[in-house]
Amino acid sequence: MRADLAALTPEALAALANVGLVKRAQREIEAGQGPKVHEDENGVVVATFPDGISTQLLPGKALKDTPCGCGAKTVCRHRIAAVLAYAAAAGAETRPPWEINAEELLVWLGERAPLVDAAEAAGVEVEIGTNPPIARFSGCTVRFLSGADLAHARCDCATPPCVHVPLAVRAFQRLSAEDRARGAGHVRLGPPPKPTIPAAVLAGVEGLLGRTLARGLADARGLAQAREEVRAHLKESPWLDSLIEDIEAQREAWEIRSALHDAGEVRRLVAEGWARVRAARNGGDPAALLGLGEPLEVPLDRARLLSLGARLSAAGSARSLEVLFWDGATVVSWSVGIPDKVDPASVIAVAGTPLGVLAGGQIISRHLVRLARRTIEIRRGKDTTVVPQRGAWGDIPAPFGFPGPSALLADEEGRPPSFLRPRARTAALRVVATNGGVQGLSWSPGRQTLSGWIEDNDAQLRVERAHEGFAPGALAALAEALPSARYVSGWLRESRGGRVLEPIAVVTDHVVIPDLAPAAPIPALPLAAPEAADLLGAALGRLESALDALAQDGVLSARIPPLGPALATVGLRAMAATYTRLEAARAAGDLGEATKAWADAAISVALARA
Repeated sequence: MRADLAALTPEALAALANVGLVKRAQREIEAGQGPKVHEDENGVVVATFPDGISTQLLPGKALKDTPCGCGAKTVCRHRIAAVLAYAAAAGAETRPPWEINAEELLVWLGERAPLVDAAEAAGVEVEIGTNPPIARFSGCTVRFLSGADLAHARCDCATPPCVHVPLAVRAFQRLSAEDRARGAGHVRLGPPPKPTIPAAVLAGVEGLLGRTLARGLADARGLAQAREEVRAHLKESPWLDSLIEDIEAQREAWEIRSALHDAGEVRRLVAEGWARVRAARNGGDPAALLGLGEPLEVPLDRARLLSLGARLSAAGSARSLEVLFWDGATVVSWSVGIPDKVDPASVIAVAGTPLGVLAGGQIISRHLVRLARRTIEIRRGKDTTVVPQRGAWGDIPAPFGFPGPSALLADEEGRPPSFLRPRARTAALRVVATNGGVQGLSWSPGRQTLSGWIEDNDAQLRVERAHEGFAPGALAALAEALPSARYVSGWLRESRGGRVLEPIAVVTDHVVIPDLAPAAPIPALPLAAPEAADLLGAALGRLESALDALAQDGVLSARIPPLGPALATVGLRAMAATYTRLEAARAAGDLGEATKAWADAAISVALARA
């Protein structure tokens, strides 16, 4: 019995070929036009079709390398139909990748073994998932489509010869039994990581952040040369590089009085910079904190992007749509500008397909490039197609997909605060399965907000979305879809009273993209109960406003109110002491101490909101 063929699901075959060929083969089998298959004593599966074409599936060979009478050089519908017909009659249990032994791997590698040894000797981090078997590297992902069968292990990098598949096997071999049972783990191959971030680089970033606070964002143009000098040393640390780029974008937005400028975002960015530098200096992992070694871009081989939703945004009259995709290993985003006064759903962006179809479907392409911040470039080429999807999101693993609120909230408890996680645009996206839809939908007229909750036996997660004029049909679409939702995807964020999921897509019997829905009135819903006064939240908000002013106008220049007593009254005594220290440093004109106190206060507020 060929366990490698029995394990090839239609989804795995689509990854090896395309969805269209798989569906065509399935239709022909259902119509009685499928092949007759038999297996000889050598494990060769021979499939004979009604039109006389014969296909042989050879052990240890990838589908594209097996002979077919049709003469196709790539995976054809005959090879796919042969696998489907064989798998339908097979009952073999798939052998997992960690059961591949060293001898098997060495035979499969042959003369490539020294390349893999050299890659391991350089040191590499691998994140492992066991269901389905996946190995994630910093710039690519290996998927084992047929368990321990190496011929059908697939890496999405486009760099021959690929060393990631054998490295993934070695990582699986070293995965502990506890991690296998848990379904996930982390393995380092090769020597321990070396602290390769020079102290001068961290000091340069810290100095730039301090000078920005000293002058304030409103007077930060004179720091252009200092910014360029620091960024010249950050090419190997994309998290820090992108952080400085985002701060500069906020400065430019302030200069032109753009709606993209957000004083609160400036505070969060500068505080994040201080937090990352301090954590790295105190022995934190440079790869996780600074993006050390993260490739700036990785060309992908034939990849399938499954849409998990889309979100419109607007600044003045400028609009853009961000589509979130699952690429089989992680969530990536792709953005496209929307012309003024044009329905976003009708815009043609990829493969002649309107965004209304693309945002609820999937893309299969050979012309994709994954960038360091988990964004995708879709480059021009004829080998790109858009096909529908069924909303089968149950196989998306943590930290993105969860079977319910309790699993999601338990996973979040073990993670670092958001400002120390990888600076990926998609890091906050979550997909949550519901048990009977979203319950308790209500409407808050004052806040213009639709809310409800997803619950299971152990936890409850609030779902909330506010009205936005640039997406006039979103709330009506959500009100209709959420009660019968099977899955909800959205941004997970902190809010008063706990974590909140802001939905961007809902799976019912199809995929609903609320931001692209036509304008419609919101149906009558029960009114939300009035919210109690939030004294703690109000105190944190006043502290944030004071820190915003200091970051905007200068840590010694801006005027701020005395807040120490108010913070202490609601129990924030440590924050009150830090704020008092900040006031004393400002009164004494001590720039260094005032800057340090500002950073301490801003990080404390961020942790309180986390």
